[in-house]
Amino acid sequence: MRPSPPPSLFSTGRTIRSLRAQIEAATQGRFAQPFRPGAVAVVWGRRSAAEALSRLGRPVLRVAPGPALSPYDTPATGLASLRLTLDGMPFGGVPAGGALADRLSALRLHGRNRFPGGGDAVPEGTALILLDGNATPARNRDFVARVLARHPGTAFVVAGPEGGGGVRSTPRLRVLHDPIDPWAACASAARVFVADAVSACTARLSGADVFEDGPTTGIEDAFGVGVHWFDPWTRTPIAREDCLDRIAWLRARFRDNDRPTVLVGISRWKRPGLDAFTTGPFGPPVHAMGAEEAIRLAPPGARVLAWATRMPDHLEDLCAKAGLPLSRVEDGFLRSVGLGASLQPGASIVVDDAGIYYDPRRDSRLALILKGASFPPDLVARAEALRRLVIARRLTKYNVGLSDDSNSWPTDRRIVLVPGQVEDDASVRHGSPVVRSNRALLAAARARNPDAFLLYKPHPDVEAGFRPGKIPEAEALTLADRIVGGLSIVDLLDRAHHVETMTSLAGFEALIRGLTVAVHGRPFYSGWGLTEDLAPNADRGRRLALDELVAGTLLLYPLYLDPVAMKPCSAEQLLDRLAQERDAAAPSALALSQRTLLTMRARYVVLNPIVRALRARRGIARPPKGDAPE
Repeated sequence: MRPSPPPSLFSTGRTIRSLRAQIEAATQGRFAQPFRPGAVAVVWGRRSAAEALSRLGRPVLRVAPGPALSPYDTPATGLASLRLTLDGMPFGGVPAGGALADRLSALRLHGRNRFPGGGDAVPEGTALILLDGNATPARNRDFVARVLARHPGTAFVVAGPEGGGGVRSTPRLRVLHDPIDPWAACASAARVFVADAVSACTARLSGADVFEDGPTTGIEDAFGVGVHWFDPWTRTPIAREDCLDRIAWLRARFRDNDRPTVLVGISRWKRPGLDAFTTGPFGPPVHAMGAEEAIRLAPPGARVLAWATRMPDHLEDLCAKAGLPLSRVEDGFLRSVGLGASLQPGASIVVDDAGIYYDPRRDSRLALILKGASFPPDLVARAEALRRLVIARRLTKYNVGLSDDSNSWPTDRRIVLVPGQVEDDASVRHGSPVVRSNRALLAAARARNPDAFLLYKPHPDVEAGFRPGKIPEAEALTLADRIVGGLSIVDLLDRAHHVETMTSLAGFEALIRGLTVAVHGRPFYSGWGLTEDLAPNADRGRRLALDELVAGTLLLYPLYLDPVAMKPCSAEQLLDRLAQERDAAAPSALALSQRTLLTMRARYVVLNPIVRALRARRGIARPPKGDAPE
């Protein structure tokens, strides 16, 4: 029988405060002051603290990690499962059920799931001591000592899903210090000695002969009553089966980082997100700023990822000589609520081992995908649904800008939108061979559309004064009918019939909304039969349907990160987060306060030249003049 929900709870530490919302959802109680009569003390995993409070007559709710967590779970970012015990009895949860064993055997989940898959680290026939990944080093050493004392003539291998757990090798002990796959290890072992219910469950389901350090436990003890399951991203309660599937998805993303990673040229404000994208079974990435430093820090079997606009010129040659795979990294196409130039972290990236999408001088990985990939019906259907969701949620790359609800828009003229760009941007310098400035683009658009109502939208970074490309207002108005700086690009695309651009992402955002697009350069979305291509040699040799372009660009090429949970997520999940953040923020032209705007301008004028001069002395390539501040 489920115990009655505690009427009120009080926290005993930082971890409990971090998990407050999940604990309240699981118990249906609410946190209050500790002096409230009947308030239950909530303790994080410490038996001694729970016992001390019990002796004082306080009811105690003990909270511990659940049996399966995603590799990215922490109390600060949310735990996918929690084990609750109220005064020593399991609180809540549902029984394990008959089908759970088959599900666990298929998914092969265990603990935090930070171990690499498979492997043959444990020889056949081994006597294995499988450590509890949640135990302290002292508890692990005590457990191993008890096993050794009970089996004095046996040699053991000690291993665990979190590594060797602080145990030292001896003549009778071979300690594997790196994390191992407990499913593979138990399947190889002749006997497995365990101290916790989750390890016992894994060992039995793997077919091993199990010896427990304590009372015999089963799948019910590990996964049944007392265990509560949550969405790893939103922390809301969900069914156990759904949670296990989501943990498995996150584990697959974690294992995609299947080698050590060296990140090059990543500014400090970008590092938390890039670390979340690239951490894997070999641990978090190593950061370097110079090419020689990156080669020196790279462990055997590593890969090097460099921020594309900050990649040292000779890094490619050095990586080739050292046999290190090199990829370029850049922001994705659904990025944030706010500008990168204002130090707003991005929630999507692209990792490109061939080139980079905005530089057409050689095929990027995106170009290779679009040229050669097959697009099965289920993928195209997902892309169509995603495209419609982007439109319905009114989302773009940066999601800034004001709306114009006035009735001052013409109804008897064709409306043409001309999005300005940063003129020293690599996509303009390398991808627009004829029209290479905002002034030239505006003139070309007017010449091609003499009777249209021409809207000129300065690029947000240019408008903020961070990047070059400004056209004086009086000069712009000799060609454009209206300057629409500060307005949301979605609001403008709702009104426009046609877009003229060099290489702006606004052209792609217009395409997915059904507008016609004329392209004066060679952006990634041109040349597939979907745009009017005005640059020479623009044809790609293949025709794509719109949702095939969307599939390659938004599903196959980028990686996505939930910016709240700081865990990898799907494109659809990111749309939910961006819509929530955008709707919660007050509408503004640039998502910047006046104080922040002045501070950022000062950084660009004063600080950046100093930082670049110091980097130049260290031999680090100078990024393009207008790049984001350090």
